[in-house]
Amino acid sequence: MRLGAGYVYEGWRIPSLRGDWAVRLLRRTDGAWGRDRVNDAKREVRFFALTHNYDFGTGVPRDSTLLRDSQGRILGVAHRYIPGTSLDRLGAPRGRAREALAGDIGGFLSRLHAVPPSIAKQAGLRSVNLGTTTYAALTRQSLPHLGATTARWLHAKTEAFLADGGTARAPRRVIHADISGVHLLLDRKRRLSGVIDFGDLMFADPALDFAGLLNYFTWRDLERVWAHYEGVLDDDVERRVRYYIEVQAIFMVVYGAEGVGPEERADGVRRLVARAAAAARR
Repeated sequence: MRLGAGYVYEGWRIPSLRGDWAVRLLRRTDGAWGRDRVNDAKREVRFFALTHNYDFGTGVPRDSTLLRDSQGRILGVAHRYIPGTSLDRLGAPRGRAREALAGDIGGFLSRLHAVPPSIAKQAGLRSVNLGTTTYAALTRQSLPHLGATTARWLHAKTEAFLADGGTARAPRRVIHADISGVHLLLDRKRRLSGVIDFGDLMFADPALDFAGLLNYFTWRDLERVWAHYEGVLDDDVERRVRYYIEVQAIFMVVYGAEGVGPEERADGVRRLVARAAAAARR
């Protein structure tokens, strides 16, 4: 059964008498893009081998293993199937169920962000200054695809973010780095049943995980998640979250065409145009 596809993987559910498996096949393994994704798969498998006794508060990939062809080349990753339906498909619940889900998410992020740095190092997770390493580079790569007005807005937005300190003073934690409605699984009661696709795992600013929630939730919902979060929220976290969500579409512009197709890049451009226009009206 096909589970779906994203930038990097195409997922399948494989039935087994001893419990079903999820198989995620890399969509590309050639060129720099492919080599990076293969290395991401290796890090993910090492991470879950090192944390097999950890309680993340919800389902995560277990018994992860690399899939190889007859010549030893890595094709993807397999792990125990995690039951649930994506938040993207179900939509966020309301009322008390929404508060309960915020608690579930806050609990998961608390546990993930609390994984010791020694584990991150052993797993080979990249320690990243997101401002200078990731967002400055993605901004430069996005500019040629944008109109003059939107390009000026994006360039100014990133320059102001970096001038205010970027992520230089941000804490670094183990983060999922791709929190989205596609990767959050819910059960029939709309409670969190699992989190999937840890291919972007890194040791970086935890504000990025919080910002990912704003693609599907309101700022009030994020505050609810923070109320259940057991880690320390630094005084600067709100500034970084707001920047990450404001420019989120740069990932679609830079990586979309390689992962999904040119229509993904076009959608990313439209989103940035809308953000720039909204900023101009304020």
